Amino acid sequence: MYGKALQNGKVMVRKAGAVILAVAILFSLSSCNIVQRIQKRFDNRSEDISKQELARLVSSAIMDKDNVADSYSSIPERQLDGMSYSIFYQYCDILRDMSSRHGNITAFRFLTTEETAKYFSDSDEKAGENAVSMKSYAGLTMVELIYEEDYDKNNPCRFALQFKNGGYTLANDYATKAVEAYDYISHYFKMISDGNTAGLESIIKPMLTDDIYISSVVTSKASYLIDYYKLHVKSPVREYKLKTFLPTLVSYEIPETIDASGENIISRTVNLFRRNDGAFYIDDTFVSKGDEVSFCLGGTPVLHCGLTYSRSDILTLFGDPVIEMPGSSDDKGMTDILLAFNGVMLRFEGTTSSDGTWSSARLVAISVYHNNSDSPAATFDGRLFVGMNISELLLVYPMIDETGFVYTFETAEGTYKLEFEFDENKNVKKIRLGEVSSKN
Repeated sequence: MYGKALQNGKVMVRKAGAVILAVAILFSLSSCNIVQRIQKRFDNRSEDISKQELARLVSSAIMDKDNVADSYSSIPERQLDGMSYSIFYQYCDILRDMSSRHGNITAFRFLTTEETAKYFSDSDEKAGENAVSMKSYAGLTMVELIYEEDYDKNNPCRFALQFKNGGYTLANDYATKAVEAYDYISHYFKMISDGNTAGLESIIKPMLTDDIYISSVVTSKASYLIDYYKLHVKSPVREYKLKTFLPTLVSYEIPETIDASGENIISRTVNLFRRNDGAFYIDDTFVSKGDEVSFCLGGTPVLHCGLTYSRSDILTLFGDPVIEMPGSSDDKGMTDILLAFNGVMLRFEGTTSSDGTWSSARLVAISVYHNNSDSPAATFDGRLFVGMNISELLLVYPMIDETGFVYTFETAEGTYKLEFEFDENKNVKKIRLGEVSSKN
């Protein structure tokens, strides 16, 4: 009897346990549904958070990466403007890195309409007329971060909000395009740092739209950039300073670069612009110290600017001039002397006798404007000649297009520049080597 009662009791306990478990599960599911409904009501509430609260949440995410998820989830869905968590995270991460060079964030402020207009206008002026204008981002409110002690006041750290559909939201298109621009120039620096010529080619190729940039020229440019950074840029990539972060313009300062003389350490700026066609252009111009260029006949160097030659030396090389024309003397008694031969013109600086004759003078400029088939080919360094195509020139000097097709170098005698003129077919029609300044 006792055993049967115990058995019946066990059955009742099992039934009671099953009922309790079922109720617990039902309660759990009901609780989950309640939370979801509350969350859903929160996400779809009709009342937006204020402009100040939205700016505070973004500032908080910039201040500390641990705040990013909480800030993002605290912004009502419609005030996200469709911005994904990934873009929000990247946008705040980039601004955090930029902000870290300023100091500790203590507050933020909204720029006035006039301040925003000037900020955009200054950016447009820096980017140039071929870049997308910041005026295309109408209705933006710029927020500037304030620091306990700002160590970089000249390059403020700012982010954007926008007024849309009667309320303030994140600026999704602005942030997305700013992140795209940042990623592009970051990849550019990484390919250079890694010495990845093929990767760098893929970055700079879209910037070179003219048909003069054949594949071998693009390769030469990529190789030259990698070699230049290796030899002249002392700062590692992690020390590059982000100065401007906009969808149309991203600017970096490289703190330590060896200057053109090879003697001084200077900072330099690299800019990325977004062109009107949507493509990116990286302005990474620099003046590197070039090697001396000499004038050659038949491949043999025969003349160097800055040196003194006798008249008989010149006649031995070229024969009698077509034109020989001493000019007027300056206040130091020095006279410009022009000698023109078939396809070559020489300009000297020296003294002349009372009858206008001269015995020796210093060579200050050489111009070649066509080759004379009856005499040895006139070239510079045996590889630069009238008639060569512009693409061939870029294989010799890969970055000369960045300096208006002017190549500069220094010697013990002074500073000189080599200039090129082209015909309608983009072939060289004239080369001039001339003195810029003398050390005499």
